[in-house]
Amino acid sequence: NNLKGELTLNNLLLFIYSGWAQLIAATILLIISVYIRAFRWKHLLQSNDSQSITSLFSAQLVGYFINNISPVRIGDFAKSYLVSKQTNQKNSYILGSIIMERTLDTMMLFIFLLLIIWNYGLEFLGINFSLDSISWYIIISTILILFFLVYFIKTFIPIKIQNLLNEVWQGFSAIQFSNKGIVICSSLFIWLIYWVNVFLIKSIFHIQLSFIDCLLILVSSSLIQMIPTGFGALGIFHLGVESVLFKLGINDYYYFLILLWLYSYIIYTLLGSYYSIKESKFTFKNLYNDLIKNY
Repeated sequence: NNLKGELTLNNLLLFIYSGWAQLIAATILLIISVYIRAFRWKHLLQSNDSQSITSLFSAQLVGYFINNISPVRIGDFAKSYLVSKQTNQKNSYILGSIIMERTLDTMMLFIFLLLIIWNYGLEFLGINFSLDSISWYIIISTILILFFLVYFIKTFIPIKIQNLLNEVWQGFSAIQFSNKGIVICSSLFIWLIYWVNVFLIKSIFHIQLSFIDCLLILVSSSLIQMIPTGFGALGIFHLGVESVLFKLGINDYYYFLILLWLYSYIIYTLLGSYYSIKESKFTFKNLYNDLIKNY
């Protein structure tokens, strides 16, 4: 049962002590998810150099570490910097593959969102959507704006910037047809792990949340974390989860809310700091100089 009374560190530690098995399982699964991300990233990259999964694993963790300690999210630039130093590819090309990573994650979120809508219904989620509400002139205007942007880039943007954007696009679209099945399955496994981890963390506190409720928490918190804030999405993450828990009628959720954010923050920060120290070529100064030079 949940401990009553004041919110204290001692009470949180008592919960962790009683649910240490679930926390260890969630921690191991979280690390496995990073490894799967590295595995997926390897299949997104097309480089003449054979990039090891281990090096991509460390680059992923360094990126998480930078996002956790920085007020803005520059972890992706740190990842592209590290990998570009280990391959013959430019930063912009590597960054394009990272954008593809983000696109795949967004696709998985969209699939899970459809599952949530099917389970809860639009009315419960407070979503008002109908075909009549979509104005055709908005669709046509969007298409025209996209054509205008393409024309503007080709006509007025300097060649150097056009080449940079072209390299990003090459990295984004470099996935081979033979790798698509591996990439899609990897994406699914990554997000299934996140889903299971929410369920494991909530089980420490015996909160009455179903498995599908945990998916709603995952999707809501992930969508709100798309806002590019640093420090591990501190505050933004909590706002997203708290709103869902309130909607589900859960009241005694504060320890769950804290640990759900804290366990991943600590793991990413500790492992990321280790690999950032291990990567002797990586410093904030080198990263800054590289950003100025290439972007």
